[in-house]
Amino acid sequence: MKKLGIMFIVSLIVLSGDIRHKTAPRLPDGPIEIVVPAEPSGGWDLTAQAIQSVLKQKDIVRNSVHIVYKPGSGGDKGWNYVNTQDKPTISMTSSLILSNYILGQSKLKPDDFTPLAILAKEWQTVALPKGSAIQNGKQLLRHIKQHPGEVKIGFAPGLGNDDQLSFVRAAEMYGIDPFDIQFYQYDSSEELIQGLIRHEIEAASMTASEAKKYYKTGEITLAAVTSEKRLSGFGSVPTWKEQGIPFVFSHWRGIMGPKNMSDEEVLYWDQALKKVTSSAEWKRKIKEQDWESFYLNSRETKRFLEEQSRFYKDIMSGDQ
Repeated sequence: MKKLGIMFIVSLIVLSGDIRHKTAPRLPDGPIEIVVPAEPSGGWDLTAQAIQSVLKQKDIVRNSVHIVYKPGSGGDKGWNYVNTQDKPTISMTSSLILSNYILGQSKLKPDDFTPLAILAKEWQTVALPKGSAIQNGKQLLRHIKQHPGEVKIGFAPGLGNDDQLSFVRAAEMYGIDPFDIQFYQYDSSEELIQGLIRHEIEAASMTASEAKKYYKTGEITLAAVTSEKRLSGFGSVPTWKEQGIPFVFSHWRGIMGPKNMSDEEVLYWDQALKKVTSSAEWKRKIKEQDWESFYLNSRETKRFLEEQSRFYKDIMSGDQ
């Protein structure tokens, strides 16, 4: 009986191994597309490139991986594209998909897609042109308060995104009416920075990774960051908290797929993106950009987006 029991257990293990092998999740054949719903060079692009690089380096996927740029309509052009493809297609996303819908600028919402992962978060910063008489964030807010409606603040690419929203929140905490801020919207972070360098605007709100290259070359200066403490790559840049404004705000980026994704495809990406974010290569890349690791799987991402939707509704209505 003992021998029979062992043989029975062994046969179950072998059988279950066969089942696991046969049912291992896989994608349809063909190249994988990672959609960046914006111009190249911004934060979405940097994140997509990091994912693409690690997927290839670590041999995580068999398919070839391509980045496809679909700028326009505050992300909508790229996101609509995702739901029209018959090839494996995923897209970068962020809180913009929430704020667009809340503000009535888009009919698209997270429920129109399949949430796959949250990957990382980073911090917002306020940039100033080289030679600006303003030295820090608090001086900039004081200048706005003294000259309501006259100070030009740039952001990109979408109205109501975290770049704009984070600056509005800091200004509100200083006692500034958001309608006293003259915002200028640019189509891409690159256009925004060039506008700042040309002094078309007095300041720009953007993510730290978007500003980093130009900050390092001295073409712009940074007035504040939204982190809890100073960032390692931006040691001379004070936080808002240091300047007397108790504001901490992170910007997250994630991945979503088309609405009709199968359970098998979702499981595939759960496994693949977990491997990406657990790798030493990914950790090195996010450290280079001064991001923070913030991985959530598909189930956790769905719950996170529901929470964030409530948060953004509150913050846009002034309840936060």
